[in-house]
Amino acid sequence: MPRKRLRKTLLEISKQPELWIFSNLLLEEWVTNDDLNKPYFEKKVTIPISLPQGTTIFKFETDGTQGQVISVSIVHESEIQLFQLINPDKFNDFRQKVLEYVKEIYPNNFDYYSYLKPFYAPKMREFGINNILGIKTEVKDLANHGVKSRVLQRFPDPIQGYEVPEHWQVNKNLTVLKTEKSEQRKTIIELRSKICNRLAKHAVIEGLRCAIIALKHYASLLDELTTDIRINSLMEYQTIADSLYQLGEYQNAAIFYSKCLSSTSSGDKDNKNRILSILKSSIQQMEPQEFLEYALFAAKVARSHRDE
Repeated sequence: MPRKRLRKTLLEISKQPELWIFSNLLLEEWVTNDDLNKPYFEKKVTIPISLPQGTTIFKFETDGTQGQVISVSIVHESEIQLFQLINPDKFNDFRQKVLEYVKEIYPNNFDYYSYLKPFYAPKMREFGINNILGIKTEVKDLANHGVKSRVLQRFPDPIQGYEVPEHWQVNKNLTVLKTEKSEQRKTIIELRSKICNRLAKHAVIEGLRCAIIALKHYASLLDELTTDIRINSLMEYQTIADSLYQLGEYQNAAIFYSKCLSSTSSGDKDNKNRILSILKSSIQQMEPQEFLEYALFAAKVARSHRDE
C-alpha cells in the first residue's frame, strides 16, 4: 500500500475550526455609518495562524491594475492590520496613516513579502513604503511559493478580486452624489456602508490567503533544513542496542536491534548480519514473558510497515 499522506493540503487547512471562528467576524458590520465620514477605516484582526517573528506581509488592493491603492493589509505575527480608504479625496490622509504604522512596526521586522511582484513593486514605491524599508530591502514574492486563488476556496469572501475596482467606483460616485431627498440620502449611506464593508473584508481575507502561503513556505524551508541536519537514527539505535546488550537488558536490546533492521538505511550487509546475530542471541536469553512482549512489539512493527 502507498505511504499515508500526513501533510494537510491547503483545502484541508481551510476547513479547520479556527478558521470557521474567524469567518464569523465576516458576519459583523465593520464599517458603520459614522465611519463613512472619516478619511479611512482601520481594523486590527486576529487570525488563527501565526507568522514567524520578524516577518511582515503587505497586501494591496487597487482601483485597477495600474490604479491607485485603496486598501493595505499588513500581516505580522497573528494579526492583520487593515487600512481601507473610505473617501477618495482623502487619499493623502490614508497614505500618511499607513506609513505611520509601517514606521511603528519596522524596527521589529526584517523579512518582507507581498504577492505578484510586477503588481506590488511599483505600488510600494509610489506609496512610499520603500522609503521606510530602504531601497535595498528585498520584498519577496509569495507568488513563487503558491497560488493565492487556490487558498481558502470555500471561504465566504464577499467579493472576488476582479470586482474590487467596480465596487470602489460605485463608492467613489456615491461620495459626490448630492440629493435633497432624505430617503435617497439614506439609500446612499446604506449602499456605501455595504460596499465599504465588502471591500474591507475582502482585503483582510486576501491578507490571510497570503499568510497561509507564507506559512507553507516556511514549513518547506524547515523540511529542507532538517533534512541537512537529520540525526542518523540507525547509528543512534545501534549505539543504544549495543549498550543494552552489554548491560544484560536483552529484551530492550532486541527492541532496538529490531529498530535498526526496520530502518530505511540499515547499513551494509556485514552490519545487518552482525545485528541479526546479536538479535538472535538477545532473544535466546530472554525469559518466556519477555519474549512474548518482544514478539508483540515485533508484530506491531511488521504491521506498520505493511500498512505503508
